[in-house]
Amino acid sequence: MCFTRKLYIITVFIFFMAAGLINSSNAHASSASVDITASKSNVVKGDTVYVIITITSGDEIGGFKGYFSYDNSVLKYVTGGTVASGNDDEFLITDTDREEASGRLKYSVKFIARASGNTTLMLKSPYAVYGYGDNAEEEMSVSYSPLNIVVSPKRKPAQVTKKPASTKKPVSTKKPEATRKPEDSPSPSPVPVDSGSTRLETLSIKNVLLSPPFSPDIYKYSGTIETDDTSLDILYKTEDTDADVAIKGNGGLSKGKNTIKIIVSNLDGKKSVYKLSINIKRQEELTGTGNIKTLLRDGGVVLKTNDEYTVEEIPDDSLIPEGFGKTEMKFGDRVVKVCSSENDTEHKFVLIYCRREDTEPGFYLYDKEEQSLMPYAKVQSWYRGNNGNVVVAEEQDSGTEIQKLRYMLAIAVIICLLLVIIIISVYMHFKGMDKDDLSEILK
Repeated sequence: MCFTRKLYIITVFIFFMAAGLINSSNAHASSASVDITASKSNVVKGDTVYVIITITSGDEIGGFKGYFSYDNSVLKYVTGGTVASGNDDEFLITDTDREEASGRLKYSVKFIARASGNTTLMLKSPYAVYGYGDNAEEEMSVSYSPLNIVVSPKRKPAQVTKKPASTKKPVSTKKPEATRKPEDSPSPSPVPVDSGSTRLETLSIKNVLLSPPFSPDIYKYSGTIETDDTSLDILYKTEDTDADVAIKGNGGLSKGKNTIKIIVSNLDGKKSVYKLSINIKRQEELTGTGNIKTLLRDGGVVLKTNDEYTVEEIPDDSLIPEGFGKTEMKFGDRVVKVCSSENDTEHKFVLIYCRREDTEPGFYLYDKEEQSLMPYAKVQSWYRGNNGNVVVAEEQDSGTEIQKLRYMLAIAVIICLLLVIIIISVYMHFKGMDKDDLSEILK
């Protein structure tokens, strides 16, 4: 085998070793599949049907949150257990506080087919399947297919045709009884029909305090909410489980007074109408040039990046980290309590006590100039060591550091092997050795 070929083989071998080392560090992206199925294929008006939502993944699933849309005129939402809530034309599953991970989550939502027609159940934004453990805050890529349900009209009971009686008179030795006149025949007594209740047993609107407090016999309510949503989460339960509920006006809500009607009907066509007068106040977004948007919502302050951070009162002064003291900061016309370092006279950095989404509240380091927000527990050592000169945009996790080290190691190996080849070539040149001599040495 000639020297050039052996040198080529060695170089290719080194290349593939380095490529394998690099590829081994690439983490695969987590993915999940959301399957929507029904408990029965043939649905008739009046049937109870369960929609089964199954989430599967090759990785551990730590939680799920998603909205599902459907046609409220065809299906009536009944219940989805403790993790689901429904309103007009959509229901929400929130299962983000799981203590144990699983590769498969399953939910069952109960509906009643209220009218003939068809409806498509679809997963709508925003939705997310979360990882578990170190990946708890990472969202998986999601694939799903919608479910179409066709509700047929209610079938009429089959009529049984009786065989006609024989016209031949039976032979009898008994004396025939006197013929009863038609007017003497007893008429059947009417059977009372229970028309069912047309009242709601419970009624509530998320983030809205109804006035007066709900009572089944009170049909007019008012309330106020500060939101940018165009529809509200209305939760209810009827006294009669067979009653139909139609909600009108809960869509395209605008700033100011809005009227929503909840119409409860029984099988006999009787109706009761609950009228809700809701005053919508749009949340105010303060102008800014940084990465953080400031919202004034429900009398409080919300800092918004990729997530939302709701500013809260510090419950106990003993929670304030050492070296910080209380001060005030204005967001628009709202004044909130924050903490600043005793050595930071310019107050470039402050600690804000807030809650991120559904997690427990804590202190976050807020950089006014760079417009960044980081958990103080993660940047505490850096902040104290650098006296608060700058704040990092985000903390690199150990996986990223390991991946960088592997890349650097692979590059170092390639450089070292190339240097060895160069040294051998130079050595051969000065010793007057040719390719055949090197081939003998390699053998």
